[in-house]
Amino acid sequence: MAAITIQNLTKRFGSLVAVDDFSLTIEDGEFITLVGPSGCGKTTTLRCVAGLESTTSGTVMFGEHDVTDYPVQQRGIALLFQDIALYPHMTVEENIGYPLKLEGQSKEQRSERVRDAAEMLQIEDQLEKHPSELSGGQQQRVALGRSIVREPAMFLFDEPMSDLDAKLKHELRPLFAEVTEKVGCPTMYVTHDQEEAMTMSDRIAVMNDGELEQVGTPREVYDEPQSSFVGEFIGRPNMEFFDADVSRQNGTMDLSIGDTAYQIATSEALAQYEDGNVRIGIRPQDISVSSDADDGLTGEHVFDETLGDQTHSLFDTPLGRLTVVTPPKFRGNGQQYGLEFDTNAMKAFDPKSGLRIE
Repeated sequence: MAAITIQNLTKRFGSLVAVDDFSLTIEDGEFITLVGPSGCGKTTTLRCVAGLESTTSGTVMFGEHDVTDYPVQQRGIALLFQDIALYPHMTVEENIGYPLKLEGQSKEQRSERVRDAAEMLQIEDQLEKHPSELSGGQQQRVALGRSIVREPAMFLFDEPMSDLDAKLKHELRPLFAEVTEKVGCPTMYVTHDQEEAMTMSDRIAVMNDGELEQVGTPREVYDEPQSSFVGEFIGRPNMEFFDADVSRQNGTMDLSIGDTAYQIATSEALAQYEDGNVRIGIRPQDISVSSDADDGLTGEHVFDETLGDQTHSLFDTPLGRLTVVTPPKFRGNGQQYGLEFDTNAMKAFDPKSGLRIE
């Protein structure tokens, strides 16, 4: 097994550029998730890596081997899609072992590898059943087992859990991560669900409009978004954004948001925006609520969305409606509050390009 290197991959469909100059290395044993909104190019990227789509330009390397022009059957990959497509007339054992049968392995060879995979997936007691007798989660395990037995050079997953309910997703996420770690080959997982990306991945690759916006660990992408798109897409509730005028005062930068000025430490990059404006992002978790409406930004409480361990509270302010993460027992009751921003948590972005100003 070896690293997978995607270099300057571009895929066009006529005049439409689906993937634009995409480069990424997935190390041996690493789990990387491509995440982004529908139509951003993540599935097209996966299909080019798989050989299901030809590339317009760029290369795909498996270790030292250029596989850009290899057909899918020669790449030694395991694919798992949203439609798991189990054979209804076959037992679980036969479904898992079918790729090995196509390779010409004996029944005894197939049986041993199938049982090893079933044990890993905790479905060894389901081998004699047919798919119709299984739950959705068990069917997904069978499909994963069918991929495992091939001893692939790479796992490619295209939204395999999108049709499952929240409880099953919660159960299967750690299983996917555990199994791929045991197998040890590079893994590319595609999803629009940021919760899947954050909980399973070693690194996340955020895509937008065919381009790679940022690559990093889940913590890095959440804490240090390199564009306003990443800040808004990663994290729930979404990052809140404001236009701010920039001025310098006694070695600090004043950011005027509405009628309130916030002081933050200056930087060479931010100083270039003096007497201009920037876009400020702050996460709802970094906004605190004061019973004194004169503290910070005045907000009139609108609604509380109770989630058990926390509450998402909505406020109408002179800057528009804001969401704030409040304690579990908070109830605003339509009153006015002061919304205070943690200046240490503010992120500045260029208002035109959306790129981070550091």
